[in-house]
Amino acid sequence: MANKKPEAGTTADKAAKGETREADKQADKELGERIRHLRTEILGIGRQAEFADRLGVTRGAVGNWEIGKGVKRANLEKIADAFHVSFDWLSTGRGTPVAKPSIDAKLNLLPPGEYDQLYEHFEAMIENRIRWLERKQAQARTKKKPQT
Repeated sequence: MANKKPEAGTTADKAAKGETREADKQADKELGERIRHLRTEILGIGRQAEFADRLGVTRGAVGNWEIGKGVKRANLEKIADAFHVSFDWLSTGRGTPVAKPSIDAKLNLLPPGEYDQLYEHFEAMIENRIRWLERKQAQARTKKKPQT
């Protein structure tokens, strides 16, 4: 009769590993949902094959990614680079999918004479916003003071 080796780890260890596996499965599923959301909602690409062609991968690979299977970091980087989306959002769900271009980059697209005029408008808008925020904070402080 062969001696049976005891299983390694305690019941708590096994439970923790099971919870970790479930959390990993959920994270993979959410990653797949972000990839599908990017393809269909943000980029408006209806077919997985078209998305795959633009990335130089197979349609099957895209199908697997969208169900959270087989997504490697290199593929996430390729998606982010090809479609100019945030790698952080794609991989973790944090932040926004599309990085907001800086105001300076947009201003550089304008003819030189337009910049000065817009600068004055921006300055006035910022000053107005600061005054509004100060009034809002003052009102909040007034509401917090106890009545005597």
